[in-house]
Amino acid sequence: MLSKISYAKPSDLDDIVKIWGPNRNTLGLMPKDAFKDSIRKKWILLCKVENTTVGYLQFRFTNRTQNLSIVHLCIEKEHRGKGFPTLLLNKLVDEFEFRSRGIKLNCRNDYKKAELFWNKYGFQPKSKQPSRGNNPNIELVTWWYNFGGNDLFSENKSDKVKVILDFNILAKLMEPDDEDSAKQQIAELLSDWIATEVEYYYASETINELFRDKDKNRQEKTRQFLKDYTELTIHKPSLREVEDELSKIYTGKTDNDISDRRQLAEAISSGFPYFITLDAGILKHRKKVLEKYPLKIVAPFQLRSEIDFTINSMDYYPNQLSADNFSISKLHPQERDGLEELFLSTSTGEKKSAFKSTVDEIIARPTGCVTVVKEKNKIVSLIAYHFESDYLQVSMIRTKQYALRQTIFMQNINDLVKLAAENDKKFLAFTDSHMTIIETQILEKYGFFEVDKKWVRGIKKGVSTIQQLVPDLVNFTKEIPQLLQLLINPNNDLARPFYLDLLTLERALWPLKIIDAEIPCLIVPIKPHYARELFDTKAAKAELFGVQPKLIWNKENVYYRNVNPNVEKFPARILWYASDSKHAVRSKGIVCSSYLNEVVIGSAKDVFKKYERFGIYSWEKDILPLTKSVVNQPIKILRFSDSESFQTVVSLRDIKQILLKNGEKDNNFQSPMKIKNTTFMQIYAQGKGIKL
Repeated sequence: MLSKISYAKPSDLDDIVKIWGPNRNTLGLMPKDAFKDSIRKKWILLCKVENTTVGYLQFRFTNRTQNLSIVHLCIEKEHRGKGFPTLLLNKLVDEFEFRSRGIKLNCRNDYKKAELFWNKYGFQPKSKQPSRGNNPNIELVTWWYNFGGNDLFSENKSDKVKVILDFNILAKLMEPDDEDSAKQQIAELLSDWIATEVEYYYASETINELFRDKDKNRQEKTRQFLKDYTELTIHKPSLREVEDELSKIYTGKTDNDISDRRQLAEAISSGFPYFITLDAGILKHRKKVLEKYPLKIVAPFQLRSEIDFTINSMDYYPNQLSADNFSISKLHPQERDGLEELFLSTSTGEKKSAFKSTVDEIIARPTGCVTVVKEKNKIVSLIAYHFESDYLQVSMIRTKQYALRQTIFMQNINDLVKLAAENDKKFLAFTDSHMTIIETQILEKYGFFEVDKKWVRGIKKGVSTIQQLVPDLVNFTKEIPQLLQLLINPNNDLARPFYLDLLTLERALWPLKIIDAEIPCLIVPIKPHYARELFDTKAAKAELFGVQPKLIWNKENVYYRNVNPNVEKFPARILWYASDSKHAVRSKGIVCSSYLNEVVIGSAKDVFKKYERFGIYSWEKDILPLTKSVVNQPIKILRFSDSESFQTVVSLRDIKQILLKNGEKDNNFQSPMKIKNTTFMQIYAQGKGIKL
């Protein structure tokens, strides 16, 4: 019997749904649109026998962690026992073995045949969690199939998407109604697949709503039900200003209206990305809320489509940072009073005397500095640091509890990494014991490791071969033992380490570039205007009025391009070629380097909606001209980060000489070009003023 494994096409949709239908109780709910989306992304493999579809494997790929996740593996009943699941998995492994770290899946522990299959194929059980069903004895087991790379960041809790549930959602979860038109939407929130990606919370205002319930039996039942979820802990005085602003959007005066505003105010202040509700009144004004705050209000059925975007990014809203509103400066003596009221961590038991002592000690140090971030001339963030030997030590980092708390915290980290590099420090350490759980999770994502009650990351400038790095790595691993995992060659028969580990090592020690790490490299053309706005600080400083800090300040950004030619692969390094322009100070040359994190292709309307939060682009001025006013025309987004502006522009003439020297084709950079690692290094070194 001849079988064929291939990627699904749009014409295969009905076959997939036909196989899924009889098995939906086991596989879980899956909207038809979700299958369509997976087909478009090439996330479904089909097994066909004589042109008849007999099974499918649906998966997801997480760009940030380079991990695969299996969603469904299903074979028609009459074709089971013939080895088709193994063929589908073999194809998945062949396709992703050298661009992924491994495969993750979740399987209930009462599916014994499935467990035997995963175990036989080579998967290992890694963790357990309760399944969100009615049987407390059923657990969800996470299985892992390793491709040989060391995975440092993907197995922590911080990868889960934080979601806040409206009280009306909780009520329907507790008492499902077969006649409810939203039954399927609600049930999907409890699917095992969603449970492994999402962490649910409820606002403390929910307790007030519960208190108003006159049915005491139902009140107690609800109270017990809420124990399975986490209550938000928000600084209540900070909510008043948000509630006042929300009252201009939601103007109702009833108890329910007031309660809705309080729930939303808590959701906004938490910094979490999603608030799930079925309330038509709340949903009606979700766009107005998103224009002002980094919170997406969505109905349950929309959550699945949002997850892939969210897990590949952070809860990060740089478009909320305005040049007119924000400034960064040293703390002035007259600003010293009142800091305790703003930033004292009462929830962790911090004493005013300890807070004052830390700030005063840093101010008194010869190498110490206390800086503040202000919004509309009001302090919203505080950083106290000093230089000591090879370290930049951050004794205190605090941010006001409000909607932009996480975004500002991320920007502060980015600035501190750059500051440490500029001062030739090898380590950046955070010793503030009063950081929130969310903040320490962000540090993990930024390459920090917890060592002896402090959070540390290594920093190295310049370019080095792996051999040249050895003395430095000895010092780095003494301070950060976890880095040793990146230095172990998992495939002893290979002459070089696993390239994803070298990429992770390079980024963990940013701005280091490893000469002999065979990481994909690209030259991407960009208009000087966008380069100046997005990352080219040298060009920005040459402008009479400079550039908006909200753009240059960003760690991460996006760039829109035409779909063709489609040569960009990720993860990769990028060199940005600023095209010719009479109005640009730095043009017709390479001005910056970055890391390419993701390439997204989709309709202009949908893509712009998802990435609008990154700022500078206008639908009318930037996107419509790119699509020739066709709103659903496919476009491409390059999501990139960790940009380094070059000291000097590497001219087109010099680039051509380097291309020739390395046996590359001549190019005028009208479109992206793949280049050799050696070519990248020579251009990078020239731009940064480094001798190779």
